[in-house]
Amino acid sequence: MESVPVNLLELGKSEVQNFLDSFDHVFSDCDGVIWSKGPLPGSSDFFNFMKKHGKTVNFVSNNSLRTRANYEAQFKASGIDNGFANLTIPSLAIAEYLKSVNFDKTVYCVTCEETIHVLEAHGFKCKQGPDVGPEFYGEFLKFLEDDEEIGAVVFDSDFKVNLPKLYKAITYLKRPDVLFLNGATDRVVPLKPGCLALGKTFFNWIVHELNIN
Repeated sequence: MESVPVNLLELGKSEVQNFLDSFDHVFSDCDGVIWSKGPLPGSSDFFNFMKKHGKTVNFVSNNSLRTRANYEAQFKASGIDNGFANLTIPSLAIAEYLKSVNFDKTVYCVTCEETIHVLEAHGFKCKQGPDVGPEFYGEFLKFLEDDEEIGAVVFDSDFKVNLPKLYKAITYLKRPDVLFLNGATDRVVPLKPGCLALGKTFFNWIVHELNIN
């Protein structure tokens, strides 16, 4: 059955109670939901209301660019306690997954610096780059050389992605035992109002397609 949007403000008291009784957990995005340029009015009141009615509240975001300190400051400014402790972001999820499979090799990161910091903080060795490639195409051959230390390739919010990084990722993933993990997979990124810029998922797709064909 297709779900139909409902305006809770138009429901009676018993209908609102039926709605509250229909779920136990709340998962909320952060950017544009709890805060934008600053805290959005009423967000903390909503989460306090949910907790008052026995719901667990967790937060999710595909934004690995923010530091922990930045996230904690945003939650604090929004009046939300223990927000980061209940937050899942790609970098943390990737680190937890690698721990769960007892990963003990090196990660090749096509990611933002903060994702690398998170992985290293969890005890993983990381390699990255280069951020700038050579001018002469013949020099790109060195990016097709395998590195047996690499056991996983991670993509997550790298706005400096380039051909050398893609060549390296594709080369490492030719070995079937190398993991391919993706964080943020945005098709477009809203850099400014009315302007949607190219997101990173297309680069993930290139690597994926070349390694299944």
